[in-house]
Amino acid sequence: MFILWRYILKEHIGPFFFGLAIITLVFLLNIIFRELGRILSRGLGISIISEFFLLNMAWIIALAIPMAVLIAALMAFGRLSGDGEITAMKAGGVSILDIMLPVFVAAVAMAVFLIWFNNHVLPDANYRTKLLASDIFRKRPTLNIEPGVVYNEIDDYNILVQSIEGKTDTSYVTNISIEDNSDPSTSTFIRARRGKIFLDQTSGMLYLILYDGYMHELNLDKMEQYSTIDFPRQTVSISVPDMVLTRTEEGYRGDREKSSQMMLAEVKANKTDIEERYHRAAGLVQNYFTKYLPQHQRGAAAAQTPAALSEPNRENNYQLERIRSDHIHLKNQLKSELSSLASLDKENWRLMVEVHKKYSIPFACIVFVLIGAPLGIMARRGSLAVAGGVAFIFFLLYWASLIGGEELADNQFISPFWAMWTANIICGACGIYLIFYSIHEATFIDWDRLNGFMKVVLYKKNSL
Repeated sequence: MFILWRYILKEHIGPFFFGLAIITLVFLLNIIFRELGRILSRGLGISIISEFFLLNMAWIIALAIPMAVLIAALMAFGRLSGDGEITAMKAGGVSILDIMLPVFVAAVAMAVFLIWFNNHVLPDANYRTKLLASDIFRKRPTLNIEPGVVYNEIDDYNILVQSIEGKTDTSYVTNISIEDNSDPSTSTFIRARRGKIFLDQTSGMLYLILYDGYMHELNLDKMEQYSTIDFPRQTVSISVPDMVLTRTEEGYRGDREKSSQMMLAEVKANKTDIEERYHRAAGLVQNYFTKYLPQHQRGAAAAQTPAALSEPNRENNYQLERIRSDHIHLKNQLKSELSSLASLDKENWRLMVEVHKKYSIPFACIVFVLIGAPLGIMARRGSLAVAGGVAFIFFLLYWASLIGGEELADNQFISPFWAMWTANIICGACGIYLIFYSIHEATFIDWDRLNGFMKVVLYKKNSL
């Protein structure tokens, strides 16, 4: 039995990693086509770009592993069935369940690993990805000075050069002109025959070292104050901190950047807050009735109030205005409390959707084995085309169900449990049916008998 387990698992290793690589590549290409252009325009180093894609690998792995499990089951069992090895095993007294058992155990181990991964690795990776992406897109694009074109992407500065030659981190320019409007009361114009430009990545300062030039300075408040200075060498420093990537260490964690334990603790805190707000709203109503209709005066007040308030005098008008004002105040307070209760309740539903998702997606490894193994045996082909085609159909249905369920649960149409587990339940039931078919070579429904019955019914209907 150990030899059989080792042989079956060995058949799955190659297709699993092959499918994992293909699916990962598809996801990575999607990110590359969507984000790489914007990232490269920021002038980032290879280490930052590599870190960005490496952090995105976390969510890709969490989604790709269940898909790779299905592809591996379809390809491995399809090859074993196509080569007649499944038939030989059954002839040797090994049942379909015994053949599937090692893969099922491996799928359970994979699901346990993904549960740990989704709660300990994925939240931090998503959190760091969000912070890094925010830092990258907040960074100003790299200095892009073109000959003969005025560069005005730095606030209060206009730079024009005749020619530019870049060497490593320093650009050498000729006939450079700089218009400096950083001081509201002074207008400065600088002209130099040559110079060099470089950015200090540590301080975020742009340095322009100019040679053989002059500077004109005009005081805008006192127009008569105009000065001209010739210089052999001049250094101009401009603060451009947005051109240097500044890493953020802390920020707000969204629901996909939290573990299930963190979200369950937040749900518990929200429930406590809901209970407190509910009692607070009930207390407001109770205090209102206690104020205007005390228990020992309710019968008398109910009888006397209409007559007393019907008298048109200043005191009654004042009391009516005060009661109306208290009515409006109570209404606004209750509306605020009810809005907060609804918001907290909706937040709890959204958090519970993410909690169930961290367990339902790993459980798909088990469900996909239940589907992939009998489908591979019946297909009798272990090619990538067959496995990919069948897997694509199930992926489409499975992820459409998850996305639709998440949307419905976020809007509180269905519970978070059914939103995240319906796809597993349906696919699992289909898998059990397929296994039953593979074992007994029969179906739950006798389609031939049903077809004959329908023919008899239609024949009788036509004869009438």
